[in-house]
Amino acid sequence: MELIGIASAAVSTFLIVALIALFAFMAAFFVRRVLGVPVGWPRSTAVGLLVCFGGVPLANVLLAASGITTPEDVSANLGATLLLGALSFAWAFAFGIGILVVTEVLWPTGSIRSPWVMIKSAKASRARHRRYLQVMRIAFAEGLLRPTNGKALREGSSEARRAAQALSATLSRSGVTFIKLGQMLSTRAESLPSEFVDELSKLQTRAEPEAWANIEPALVDSMGKPLEELFESINTSPLASASVAQVHSAVLSTGESVVLKVQRPSARDQVKVDLDIIERFARLLERRTAWGRTLGMESLAAGFGDSLREELDYGIEAENMRAIAAAAPSLKIPKVFGEFSSDTILVMEYVEGTPLGEADLEGLDSSTRHDLASELLAGILHQVVVSGVFHADLHPGNILIQAHEPTNESPTDHRSATLALLDFGSVGRLGKSSRLSLAGFIAAVHADDNVVATDRLLEMMLPPRILDRRVLENDMGVFLTYVGGPTAALFTKLFKLLQKHSIGVPPHLAAALRAIGTLDGTLKLVDPKFDLIIESENHSQLLMRKAISPEAIGTFIQASAVSIIPSLQRLPSQLRSVQERLDEGTFGVQVRQFAEPTDRAFLRNLVHEVIVAGISITAIIGSILLLGSTAGPMLTPSLRLYEFLGYTLALGGFVFGLRSLVRVFASKN
Repeated sequence: MELIGIASAAVSTFLIVALIALFAFMAAFFVRRVLGVPVGWPRSTAVGLLVCFGGVPLANVLLAASGITTPEDVSANLGATLLLGALSFAWAFAFGIGILVVTEVLWPTGSIRSPWVMIKSAKASRARHRRYLQVMRIAFAEGLLRPTNGKALREGSSEARRAAQALSATLSRSGVTFIKLGQMLSTRAESLPSEFVDELSKLQTRAEPEAWANIEPALVDSMGKPLEELFESINTSPLASASVAQVHSAVLSTGESVVLKVQRPSARDQVKVDLDIIERFARLLERRTAWGRTLGMESLAAGFGDSLREELDYGIEAENMRAIAAAAPSLKIPKVFGEFSSDTILVMEYVEGTPLGEADLEGLDSSTRHDLASELLAGILHQVVVSGVFHADLHPGNILIQAHEPTNESPTDHRSATLALLDFGSVGRLGKSSRLSLAGFIAAVHADDNVVATDRLLEMMLPPRILDRRVLENDMGVFLTYVGGPTAALFTKLFKLLQKHSIGVPPHLAAALRAIGTLDGTLKLVDPKFDLIIESENHSQLLMRKAISPEAIGTFIQASAVSIIPSLQRLPSQLRSVQERLDEGTFGVQVRQFAEPTDRAFLRNLVHEVIVAGISITAIIGSILLLGSTAGPMLTPSLRLYEFLGYTLALGGFVFGLRSLVRVFASKN
């Protein structure tokens, strides 16, 4: 009997808990429906439990205030008791909604992470905070955190130069992610003082080499075979070492000389932590500052993160090399051995040569040096303007100069030196419309046509919604008078022109301009007398002919005909229909206001909120009038019917008011 009693109690407890849980879930469902916004289920369920456990005490209080205190009173006023009980639970429900609205205003759904997410992110949070402290220590040591003010950082001041050098040194010591960030910021010349652009453009990613004992296991894992089966030999001392990867020379088992670009084992984890820091900081700046919203810091950080993640995928780099090899046949591009490569290992042809920054060019005559510079410029402009896939990191270390001998394939090629490109982790891409606009801009600069140059510039850039075009054309005319002067000064004036008129530079175009700007310094190493702007003008006509070749025009016409021909076929019948309606006097034009779905949705929501607010105000006013009334029949010995109706109307006004309030704050969030 005792076991039967225990089992009966357990079943009863289970049923009670199940009923409470079911009631709480139903209450949570109705809470979400009443508020009309996506409130989180945990807090909605908490309100359901509050209604479940708070309704009974509230009913006891309300019944006692109405004069129903004994079982006999309940029997005598059964209908009134049921109505008051329902009203009590409804008010408990309303109070729960009120608490929910307050929590939504202070802590919107989604702003507080769940315990499971917090536990999962604890490790990442510790790594992030360690990295915060490390970067802050570096910034403090380099003097970046020294107090200053905005006026002291004005362009041309000594404090601006000091701060720019401190920032560059901090980023350089903070690792590859921050170095890449600095290189990206150096392309934002329309937004940064020239001192910062100059210093950030000097950032390089050299680093101490990783021990071979740490590199070899990564190679074996990627290859899936012992290295002895694939390579005749591997030089364990790297040819070059950067923050992300290092390069080793090797010989394949087939006898071909290759180089292995091996990603450091810790590179991805470090970049992941750093990108998390940068993206969080960008979100904070965009949320808290006007200039952060103007610059679109969050989208800039997201674009930077995507670009850096691509650089860590050597499969993408291999594809970049193949695309650029097809786009620049005049420049040597190493061959990729795809069968040995992966997303962390890149095996490519070994290219003999000396990095341009280390090469002794004094032995070459001036004509050869000019030809080399012109060949390099032509190849890069062809990549940018014609093919749309271009090398975006053209510093002297990524360009090799090679001794050249005539071969059987090219017996008439008597050049004494040729050029090769290396390191294709940073590659830019331009769409066809941007390429044509850029070629047209170069041609307009060559023709000294400020109107056409302005047109092409606006096609490429991101103009503001309000722009004084006449002033921009006049400023462009003044800018063109500086053509022929120093190239660096010309780029600075162009970016100041963009900054003056609040014209934004798309990221892909910023990469192209950065590549050309970096190329200017590289070309000066090859031929100190080489003028990038003048030589680009000389190439512009050829580039335009290649960009709009007869084959390209024919392809464009064929593609356009596919969409134009059906419209032309329907045109006669459509014209005939219009003429008939004109003859009959039935031709009309309908103008539909709020044609856009977003406009209709805005108007619909506005009307809905006005109606809800109106109902809430009306209900509250009506409840005040009813509660103040001393007339009407008695519902219970101590409660009039009008008072009961007043409490009910107040409940409706309260709930509708809460709905309007929470939707206002939800739209702001």
